[in-house]
Amino acid sequence: MQAETCISVTAISLFIRLFIAHMAGDFILQQKSWVKQRATYKWKSGLLYANAAIIAVLSWILSGYPHTWLIPILIFAVHAGIDIIKSYAPDKPVIFAADQLLHLAATAGATWLYLTREGLPAGPEWLFGNLELWIYIAAYTMVTWPMGIIIGMLTRKWSYENETSDGLKDAGRYIGILERLLILTFVLINQFPAVGFLVAAKSVMRFGDIRDSNNRKGAEYILIGTMISFAVAIFTGLLAQWLIKIYAV
Repeated sequence: MQAETCISVTAISLFIRLFIAHMAGDFILQQKSWVKQRATYKWKSGLLYANAAIIAVLSWILSGYPHTWLIPILIFAVHAGIDIIKSYAPDKPVIFAADQLLHLAATAGATWLYLTREGLPAGPEWLFGNLELWIYIAAYTMVTWPMGIIIGMLTRKWSYENETSDGLKDAGRYIGILERLLILTFVLINQFPAVGFLVAAKSVMRFGDIRDSNNRKGAEYILIGTMISFAVAIFTGLLAQWLIKIYAV
């Protein structure tokens, strides 16, 4: 029974580390210009392969198997192949969702290959054996740029731009990241009243905009994004707590 638990914890930890590599490479390090070039030049885009190479290298570093090169090379090939297929598809949320599901399936396949071919990680136990640490890292990584991009895709059909707005450039993006980081932290330390206070404060701040008919669409669009942002941050925190309780204790 202990051996089975050890294997399951090892598998979950490895999957999370490879998932972090995917999030970092696909959402944080990849620039918008890379995505535009991929959509324009398809398989001829050099940045498409650069992005796949970054994810492969990050996967190799975080895997805990520094002597294994074949699987990172396979990760590179699969990721590049998925992105090539996506470059020929329309830019729609359903395509984005299918793309990410394929990447998750590829991550699960890479995890299986590592464990069936290599066994336990060759890296230090205090690092690669610390499942709780990787759960926290994955949760905090997820609620930053990756979740911001996903929320942007979900709210695209309600997108509203006020030409007279004099707000700071990209301020909304960074406000959303800070909000999700705060909410995730509150959930992880079981301070749910603080989450309620933050939601109430944000609603009060936007109440005047909602009443203003000239800016109602913009305010409602922001509130929709805010509510989705809060919900996914709370869910991420609860999921992290559950994983820690089940596997990391």
